[in-house]
Amino acid sequence: MMKDIKTIAMYLPQFHRTPVNDQWWGEGFTEWTAAKGADRLFEGHYQPREPLNDNYYDLLQKRTMKWQADLALKYGLDGFCFYHYYFKDGRKVLEKPAENLLNWKDVDMPFCFCWDNTSWARSWSKLGDKFTWFEKEKERYPEGDGILLEQKYGREKEWEDHFKYLLPFFQDSRYIKIDNKPVFLVYKTDEMACFTEMIDYWRKLAEKENLGGIFVLGINSSKEKIGMDGVLFSGPGAYWNPIISSNHLECEYKNGVKCFDYKTIWNNVMIAGGKKGLKTYFGGFVDYDDTPRRGGQGVAFINTSVEIFQEYLYKLAQKNLSLKNEFLFINAFNEWGEGMYLEPDKKRGYAFLEALKSVKEKLRVDTQEEKVELTSVGIVDKGIPGNMEDINADLWNRYNKFKEYYYLLHRWMQLKEDNINLSKYLMKHGYYQIAIYGLGVMGKHFMEELKQTEIRVLYAIDQNTQLVYPGIDIKSAAACLPQVDAIVVTATFDYDVIWTKLKEMVDYPVVSLAEILNEI
Repeated sequence: MMKDIKTIAMYLPQFHRTPVNDQWWGEGFTEWTAAKGADRLFEGHYQPREPLNDNYYDLLQKRTMKWQADLALKYGLDGFCFYHYYFKDGRKVLEKPAENLLNWKDVDMPFCFCWDNTSWARSWSKLGDKFTWFEKEKERYPEGDGILLEQKYGREKEWEDHFKYLLPFFQDSRYIKIDNKPVFLVYKTDEMACFTEMIDYWRKLAEKENLGGIFVLGINSSKEKIGMDGVLFSGPGAYWNPIISSNHLECEYKNGVKCFDYKTIWNNVMIAGGKKGLKTYFGGFVDYDDTPRRGGQGVAFINTSVEIFQEYLYKLAQKNLSLKNEFLFINAFNEWGEGMYLEPDKKRGYAFLEALKSVKEKLRVDTQEEKVELTSVGIVDKGIPGNMEDINADLWNRYNKFKEYYYLLHRWMQLKEDNINLSKYLMKHGYYQIAIYGLGVMGKHFMEELKQTEIRVLYAIDQNTQLVYPGIDIKSAAACLPQVDAIVVTATFDYDVIWTKLKEMVDYPVVSLAEILNEI
């Protein structure tokens, strides 16, 4: 079993003033605004949380990041995973701390990126998959459609632009790598229709730049996608999910706040099972309380203690080591608005950092080979969920499939309400003569959508060649496929597998119906 593991803490770059924060949340808003404005909502509720010595720092100041880097070195933290926010048309936000670090070569702060690829929107926006950053003071919300920053991925041109932006970071000697491959986390892979294509494209670009490729981890991904090197179960959110932990957690409500017991969550970490056939990293956490952002609708832990953190962080390190995992991710270094921070505060001082240091030292001096009972740490190879039978994993996949179709149909209805036809996307990209892969329910709806438009469907592809659709030739996927401008795949749940097979057969574009719906 490996005896060395690198600890990486998630890092929030929301501690500096930006024009968009001034506009959306009020002049001078940063994460500190939410932390300072937190209310004590029930007896024993630890709020507001205050940094030690009133250190309400600004991440644009070099001395702040130097102080954080020194803390990491002193207490055994091996690196930081910066949240990376990159949206439609290359729009970026909260990017300055990482850009400054790129220029401050003397700040010894190993780092990597986690792309938080969720749209930002107000809680009442029509966007289905969105992140509402700050919900407490809704009277500040301006009029409009509620969309603040929309996530659209585009195609090769947009993918290349994004890669070019990331490249100087990837090439930095401090960037965290595996076999010369930059480690890159993606927050929402399940909703990313173009994931396999984009990562394939990025890897080709990376090879041209003499990088070994890209090592990609999906966070809390419910299914494996081609192009994913592994999955990170990020705590604590992954572990109150009964599908991952195979254990339903009881909670109690205190003045509306949903409360979980701290040790119970950690117990779920230890019994959580890995993804079948996919490298799985199990992430830890410090604490959790998002009431500074969500108010009485938030979630909080109760009975948090440094002793429990230290005990279970060591067990979690052993669990990851037994899987030959290189990293132990910890949530987080400085998420003050969600109560997840290693940084010192007025109540506990440096206690969580001291606990981390003790765990690292114990691992370091643990020289004799230890036999880890796989059942005791929940390491199984039955896929999600944990110790349950494979049949339940199959049911979970079916659930995800229908959930995906639900969101796609929801998006389609939104476009219908706005009188937008899907042919708009096809014409924008010059796809006037197409083939449709999959004549199931979604495929037939798509056929109807394109009637009375300029788009011609030359043929369809389906495993069941006995299907009949008026005026459409239906071919087997194994047949010779005539030239078209593009093939549109309506079987979205298995799109990455289908795309990979089709790209071996044809040299023209293959796109997903999900991509059309999300990008239009």
